[in-house]
Amino acid sequence: MASEKTPNLGLNQIDRTSPKTTYFDLEKYLDENWRSVDKFAGDVNDGVNEIKKRLDTTERKAVTLEPGVQIVHAEKAAPFSLTGLSGRTLVNLLGRMGSCETVSEWSSNVAIAIDNNNKTNGSSSFKITLGSVPATASASFLTTPGRKYIAIADVKSGNTIKVAISINGIASAVGNDVNSGSVFAPSVVRFTAKEYFHIVTITGTGATGNTFNMDSVRVYEISDADYAAAVSLTPSQAAAKYPYVDSVMPVRNPYVIRYGENLLPSVREWVNNGGLTDSRVVIKGEYEFSITTTTDPQWRAAASVKVVPNTQYTLSATHDGLLGIYGVNQQAVIINGVTASSVSFNSGNNTFVDISLTNRSGVAGTFTGKNFMLNIGNVAKPFKSRENVTLALQTDLYADPVTGINADTVFERDGQYFKYKKWHRVTLDGAVNWNDSSPGQSFPGFKVVYTAPNQFPAWISYSDKSVKYDGKILNTAKTGGQWSTLGADATETSIDGSIYVSIPVADSGWADGYTPTQDDIKAYFYGYKAYDANTITPANAQASTKATWSGTGTKYWVQRIGLPNFTQSVPQQSYTGYTPYQLVYQLASPTVEPIVSEGQLSFVEGDNQVEVGTGLIVREESKPAISSNQYWINGSLNGVSKLREKTNKILAVYKNGKNDSWGTVSHTDDVKNLYGLTQAYISTARFDPTASYSTTYLTLETSPNVSFAGSYAANEKTLLADLVDSVQQNTARVSVLENKKADKDNAVWITPTLLNGWTNHDGTLSQISYLKDSAGYVHIKGVAKPGAMTTNVFQLPVGYRPSRTLVVGVAANTDSGHDVLGRVNILPNGTVAILAITGITITNTGWVSLDSLPPFLAEQ
Repeated sequence: MASEKTPNLGLNQIDRTSPKTTYFDLEKYLDENWRSVDKFAGDVNDGVNEIKKRLDTTERKAVTLEPGVQIVHAEKAAPFSLTGLSGRTLVNLLGRMGSCETVSEWSSNVAIAIDNNNKTNGSSSFKITLGSVPATASASFLTTPGRKYIAIADVKSGNTIKVAISINGIASAVGNDVNSGSVFAPSVVRFTAKEYFHIVTITGTGATGNTFNMDSVRVYEISDADYAAAVSLTPSQAAAKYPYVDSVMPVRNPYVIRYGENLLPSVREWVNNGGLTDSRVVIKGEYEFSITTTTDPQWRAAASVKVVPNTQYTLSATHDGLLGIYGVNQQAVIINGVTASSVSFNSGNNTFVDISLTNRSGVAGTFTGKNFMLNIGNVAKPFKSRENVTLALQTDLYADPVTGINADTVFERDGQYFKYKKWHRVTLDGAVNWNDSSPGQSFPGFKVVYTAPNQFPAWISYSDKSVKYDGKILNTAKTGGQWSTLGADATETSIDGSIYVSIPVADSGWADGYTPTQDDIKAYFYGYKAYDANTITPANAQASTKATWSGTGTKYWVQRIGLPNFTQSVPQQSYTGYTPYQLVYQLASPTVEPIVSEGQLSFVEGDNQVEVGTGLIVREESKPAISSNQYWINGSLNGVSKLREKTNKILAVYKNGKNDSWGTVSHTDDVKNLYGLTQAYISTARFDPTASYSTTYLTLETSPNVSFAGSYAANEKTLLADLVDSVQQNTARVSVLENKKADKDNAVWITPTLLNGWTNHDGTLSQISYLKDSAGYVHIKGVAKPGAMTTNVFQLPVGYRPSRTLVVGVAANTDSGHDVLGRVNILPNGTVAILAITGITITNTGWVSLDSLPPFLAEQ
């Protein structure tokens, strides 16, 4: 009988039935056994050491999430920890012209048409038809000789031979030819400026009657280092690094979305095609529906599902129809209808695909599908509902637009995100405290106006980047240069603490010999132009490039943008369609401020589809409005349900905080400029009038993207440590919220420090004070004894400020005992200013009451 081995370690046992048992084999029964024992001990030790390492030491995996959609492989299911996020600023020297929405701002040797069906930005592109010569579209912009620039245009050649971008006057500054007729592609050119302005031109070459499209034209000044690096970039890489923006744009509302293992949305969000009507669709669940069709091809589809190019995916479902997959970008069939329950495919060059359930060819009837699943890889996974996770930061992040230095940065502390803020943005509208002008600030063709000093956080002088109401980039004073040299349309952040702006007569209407009043200046920055109603019509005044008000006649004001609506009263606010002047400057002393955020990014074990982008607004309070037996958000219903920003895409509508799976459709062409591209709807049967609704959406306005640097736990010790930290942080934050709620429920009046000579009228009896109630409304009371009129009386702190400027009439009394009407301005920066009525003086023996100020909802 052969010698047996032990079952676990495989040690040799002596065969006691053998006549040779009197012979003891040392090699076999000792050495081999000890070697086996030692090997086992080594394996155990290695295993124990590996477990000790996983349980006793922390290990993190670094990961950088780049802009766009990508696949990230995670070794463990774990939360993402942010370690690096910095700001960036792009200044498009074409302002808003490059969005190709307004033909009048461009010059061309042929007619330019608006094309709403083809675009890469906004709601339209330009479509140009060639005449007997190559067709061109041109626009001018300011430059500085010797500095470096890059210019990019998204073009589609259509049926022309080629399309390219170029810079007039520089022979070598011609971009790459684009001959892609079906999709947009970038044409890119780098150049060194020779003059103080240049002209960018888009040229299409071909035969008479040929057409091409152009959109998203941008020109950026770049550093010498970036200029040198750009030579190695392909046109697509250059376009991705320097995306289109309007005027001056920071990184705005950056976000990361990790899509669920199931990449498909609820079937409620799918759309019908092929003439299929809603009445023939029955929604049986979040991932189950049936369609009743004619013999014609009809289908319900998940439209424009994001995918990573050249990546394997698998679609699966239980169904009795045909599953179809179609490339959106390449407009090609990937899978043209299969009866199989699952099918794998490669996304090819597409970044979006359409997924559909179709009736069988030529068959009328009812077809049902359920448990629709789209996952990464070539193997179908068990069905799961889509569960996306998002990290969204509601903030603007700036940096030096040329060098990228002095960037705003984001960091995380105790579960809260903060911004190390180095840049500040100011809205220059009529609510700003403007000084009266003076004859010394008047120049032929323009006037210089300026703010009262020290209204805004201190700046590094001459660091500003400024944008006019029409999107034009303004010239900026660098070292306090002469205004006669700077000319009109320039700004200066002066060392005296005032912001100076030069305004051309074509915009203000102010004649060279006229000195504008404070009302004139405020009206201008609210978007109005002064004119003499006795001699000129509102429409002619709006269009005129010459003086329309010299100080004599009957003064009216006409809106500078849109229809020539007019008023005889001094304008007190701006109007829809007008965008105030914007100015950004570098702070003299950086600050730290908390950031409103939503969500916690985490990875699943294995492959994750992740998107990094900007422009995400989360859970904006929404007021649905009814029309045609459906409720709408952002529908063109006289602005009743309009979202705050123009939309690119509505991602979700929430009912009492939970996703309510609303459908979305595109806006019609006539309202895209006011609302954006998308509106959401739900049937009256599913709408709850007692519920609270909010909307998460992507804005139509684009901004530069940046990467998110971070890490995730790669072993159990780190996961446990992260869990303990998370529990501690969440407990602390809940305690803070509970304390805040207690403070709100037992609100107390706060006494502010009064400024600029203002005092309480009669001590504590009518002391000025404010509080915020449990609903978030701010109340102000008290009676003020006048100090310096039109100045800041006191400052409301963060959390007690309105989201927009409030202008309120209040009771007042002059020194002679006459009751008059006073005016109080409460600004979003917290300034509370009391203004006297023109022609009436309230002296220090009079008073101004704040008791009649209505409560207002504090900023969120």
